[in-house]
Amino acid sequence: MNRLRRFRAVSWLLLAAFPLAAQTKEQLNSPHVGRVTDWSYGHVVVSGGASAANLEAARSEPRILFHLVERNLLSVHEGTLSSAALLDPENHVAAIPPRHPIIIDGTNVRNMKKKNLRTDWSLSLGTGSVAQAMFPAKFGFDINGAPSCANDFVVFGLNVAGVTNGQANVVGVNNLYAGTGGLCGANPTVNWAYNGSTAAGSVLTSSSISLDGTKIAYVESAAASSIFHVLTWKAGQGSSATSAAAPTLNGACTATSSCLKSVTYSTTATDTLASAWVDYQTDKAFVGSDDGKIYRISCVFTCALNTQPTVDWTYTLPVAGTGGASATPNGPVYDFPSGRLFVGDQLGEVWVINASGATATLNAGPVMIGGGGCTTAHPPGRTGTGADCTATGTAYGIPDSIIMDASGGSQRIFAISGNDGTAGASAVLAQLKMNLTASVSVPIGLGGVNLHTGAFDNGYWGITPTSGELFVCGTGPTDTTPTHYWIGFTSYPAMNSTPTGHLQRFNVANLPCAPYTELYNPNLALGGNPNDHDLLMSGLVGAGADGYVITNDISSGSITAGLNSTNYPGGISGIIVDNVSTQNQASSMYFTTLTTSTVGTCGGTHCAVKLRQLNLQ
Repeated sequence: MNRLRRFRAVSWLLLAAFPLAAQTKEQLNSPHVGRVTDWSYGHVVVSGGASAANLEAARSEPRILFHLVERNLLSVHEGTLSSAALLDPENHVAAIPPRHPIIIDGTNVRNMKKKNLRTDWSLSLGTGSVAQAMFPAKFGFDINGAPSCANDFVVFGLNVAGVTNGQANVVGVNNLYAGTGGLCGANPTVNWAYNGSTAAGSVLTSSSISLDGTKIAYVESAAASSIFHVLTWKAGQGSSATSAAAPTLNGACTATSSCLKSVTYSTTATDTLASAWVDYQTDKAFVGSDDGKIYRISCVFTCALNTQPTVDWTYTLPVAGTGGASATPNGPVYDFPSGRLFVGDQLGEVWVINASGATATLNAGPVMIGGGGCTTAHPPGRTGTGADCTATGTAYGIPDSIIMDASGGSQRIFAISGNDGTAGASAVLAQLKMNLTASVSVPIGLGGVNLHTGAFDNGYWGITPTSGELFVCGTGPTDTTPTHYWIGFTSYPAMNSTPTGHLQRFNVANLPCAPYTELYNPNLALGGNPNDHDLLMSGLVGAGADGYVITNDISSGSITAGLNSTNYPGGISGIIVDNVSTQNQASSMYFTTLTTSTVGTCGGTHCAVKLRQLNLQ
């Protein structure tokens, strides 16, 4: 049975088991399937709980299954999964307790609990980091099993060129749950470290992992070219981030060796924003290049030995005009059931592409979300449109991928831009149907700063999404300080047209936020409240004392102040999280510093960092 068919079989077993409250732990634990948490995990959501439509969606999209297992259908006790206490046996859906939203209009708030916090571990990455607003990727060996020291790992794709016997740019770390009193000893282990370059390039976007954890997909950018790689790793090759091994190249690979498969999909442009979206159902990847092109690549994780990935098609975004700025795409987001691919660009536009066929065609759009006051007929900086437009100000693109609510009750996408040209309030969050109609735009501050992806609270995932909120980082209403906004859904699925509340994060202008990561962990008691379990994690990207990792308690549907923080000068990458385990050191967050750091034990280099979700300790 191949890995995808095994995943489907396990999905059916898990989903079929949910109505049966008497399922045993042994039944739920067999057979195992891995869980992948990467950049794409936060870009597909399903509102409305464990509805029949959402369970059906989970059978073709592993990300949805993982979300439903994590939130609604199973609970964790002593590091293993069992039938959920929140399961409603009458309706076979998760019964999420009602929310009690609190409207807060906060300004000039800076009363975070700043502590000299102890880092569980920090590990030297030499001169490389996961790039700003990009993410590491985490593999959990068994979503039904206890955290595994040997088999669970995090991969870091680094923004430096790899050098054999020197600097690595693809690093895998296991023994993750190390630290004082932890499961895996005092320190993590570099399980493998590779020079993953074939053209002396670097990894500027986020990496992805196969469902069985044996392969890593990433993009190398080098000298105006983009190369899609699939790496089969082998434990013990490369002893540290500064002592990299060279993987076996395709053509010489064996069943027991490492293997690097590669396809150069662009010979004219790098890839700085478009992390590859892997569709596990079809074993295809969707990726972009900075000159406004989208590609579909076949033969990603299930290729035969010594068979290269291939480019199926190339689609150039049909941007109005010529010259000027390119429509540099962000990471594509794919909806398998409809075959639609959603892409934003740095002119401020959103596109929908028919992506399942032998060739790609335009499905809908473009629709202008940002654009600095320009339109899709006259995009900013383009010439030859008959009425060439110059954007007002900066930050008018869409740097981060859209968020897709794939539930049957919503079928919406969300995009964020720092400048739609509105005088006095240009930062914007937009919600649209999947055909780009029924737009709702919410102002989220003065704007003029590049804005990154937000996250939904746990209420939005439940059977009453009207109680949920979407949290994003905008700017101050009249300045460019980083500011939390939260937006409700009282007329779900339509988003409210005004924020429920906002709160200043930090009183420093032009300070970018890192992307938001949310986790509902029923084993956390946030802020000393035993009923608070919903955690929002992110950072601030600034020099010196302005660089932070910050957590917030959003259990009430709002934010009153920072829960905990610690200073990482220069700021941090995106954050991924792992388990909701009760075992010590096994519920953690992972990120890299963007510059050299002396926090923890890293020793003045760029660092990979693990912090516990609770209190950042």
